[in-house]
Amino acid sequence: IKVLAPHLSDDDEYIERFMREAKAVARLNHTNVISGIDVGDAGGVKYLVMEYADGVTVASLLNRGGSIDEERVLWVGMQMARALDHAHRNNLIHRDVKPDNIIITKDGVAKLCDLGLARTEHHEGEEPARMGTAAYISPEQARGDANLTERADLYSLGATFFHMLTGREPFEGADVSAVLAKHLTEEPPSVRRIDPTISEHTD
Repeated sequence: IKVLAPHLSDDDEYIERFMREAKAVARLNHTNVISGIDVGDAGGVKYLVMEYADGVTVASLLNRGGSIDEERVLWVGMQMARALDHAHRNNLIHRDVKPDNIIITKDGVAKLCDLGLARTEHHEGEEPARMGTAAYISPEQARGDANLTERADLYSLGATFFHMLTGREPFEGADVSAVLAKHLTEEPPSVRRIDPTISEHTD
């Protein structure tokens, strides 16, 4: 159950984001996407009830032991590609694909979660907002482009796979600005340059 914090209940922007997530989750129905069950307001407390996924995030696995076995990465990758395809077919761009937002259940099913940054459209007059996480953000998000396409999610998914395969993020820098600059100006490095044992078809 996700509940909007009381101190944000009077913040229209956060309420809009919360409700946007609830509506986005409710629209999707796929094995590899955390499903929404109910959304509502109980005495002024806004809540979202979601499917419970018994498992761990990819981020937790990376924190435990660095890189993840290539075969497992490809298996997770295939499931995430299906999840994003379903979201994109429903005109949703996730905008924050990263290890923290992928849960692997005890049954080995990978599920995409946290659609709080998902947007269906950009309204005229809105200011572009840089959304996402610096380590995995697409160049167009780093620039603050308002109208994103599915490619933004695919880039972030690729950056996530890079981290899973190598145990490190694609770009490193002294601060967030330095990392964003690298996403904008540099080609992502080859995973085989970091780990030659990774197969060529995965690179």
